Amino acid sequence: MQKLTLLCLFPLFIFAGNLPELVSLAEQNKHVEASRYSLEAAKEKEYATKSGYMPSLSLGANQTYNQEESILYPERSRTGSATLSFTIYDGGKREALFDQQQALVKSATFSLSSVQNDVSLNVIYYYYNYISTLASRESTLQKMEQLEAERYRLDKYLSVGSATADELQKIISTIEQTKVDLLTLDNTLNNISNTLEYLTGKEVNVESGSTIAFQEGKVEDATRFDILALEQSAQSAKAEANVAKAPHLPTIKIEDTYSRFKYDYANPAWETDADRQNTVQLSLEWKIFDFGSTSATYQAAQKTYLSKNSDLAYEKDKAKASFKSAQNSYKTALAKIEAAHAKLTASEMTYELVKKKFQQGIVNNVTYLDALSDKFNAKSQLQTALNEVEYQKAVLLYEMGKEIKGTIQ
Repeated sequence: MQKLTLLCLFPLFIFAGNLPELVSLAEQNKHVEASRYSLEAAKEKEYATKSGYMPSLSLGANQTYNQEESILYPERSRTGSATLSFTIYDGGKREALFDQQQALVKSATFSLSSVQNDVSLNVIYYYYNYISTLASRESTLQKMEQLEAERYRLDKYLSVGSATADELQKIISTIEQTKVDLLTLDNTLNNISNTLEYLTGKEVNVESGSTIAFQEGKVEDATRFDILALEQSAQSAKAEANVAKAPHLPTIKIEDTYSRFKYDYANPAWETDADRQNTVQLSLEWKIFDFGSTSATYQAAQKTYLSKNSDLAYEKDKAKASFKSAQNSYKTALAKIEAAHAKLTASEMTYELVKKKFQQGIVNNVTYLDALSDKFNAKSQLQTALNEVEYQKAVLLYEMGKEIKGTIQ
């Protein structure tokens, strides 16, 4: 009974999902999770940087024993203190660090969106590839049924001398090749399923019927998430250069220290009633010479910024070219649908005509098999063209910087 229960539960581990469900699963994978952690780390670093410039409170205590007593050095002393300190000015380093951390948080945010969009696009590609391959398999199975029926018919005709052995053998040969084609398609389906499994983290059973919502009148050249992330990364490098040059300017700090103390003198003449003190200290520190270390550090940071800015300009140009290519690919995919419809109509008409002539002995089996293959290939090509349009919609949305997940229906 226990074995039967386990067998009944096992199919539940195979996740049956349409495209929105597959994308939602994929957005929980380890690759996306790593980007989420990077964003959280950036936010924590920003908070730590800002908190580091808030007034700080420090507590201290000590007990001292002096071997040789004097009025300045009692035999024993105990001191407790509380110090409140604040950096008034540090050469603009504070503002530059705030800008840097803010840019890093924005960059991590856009990077996460970019990774999610990349994952969505990959899942969509394999989803429609699977649906197209499945349609090819179904067409091939229908072709196999037609071939088996024709073999049965020719086998009967051969027995009464109305067909030749070579005609039958040609059909049998085509059947065997079709079996190989089915095995190849099954292998492709398994490979796609394995890819979807590592993308989603689950064993999946793909369900057809999902589409991509897209308004053709709203095609616009926007900025992709990865480009936005690069822009913020460049801004972070620029702020880093400002941080590097801050030591050229003075740093001003203020500290307020409140102390309580107790002095124990062996000599009563040195005893004092004072037991507390409050000290306010305003300090200025200015590095005026360091053998060019600060200047070199600034120049290195500035060149890093220029490098990232050049990479950004290159990626922007590349993204514009990709956007134009996506537009052309989408238009081409739409044209393929019209061509596939026309081809399917023509091949079905041709097949019906050739089939009648073949059964009447007017044309040979080669002509018949060609017409049969053309018919089922046209059906498969039409389904592939329809799926390609859906995928090209997703590519175009990706290049437009839109969130793909929200457009899936």
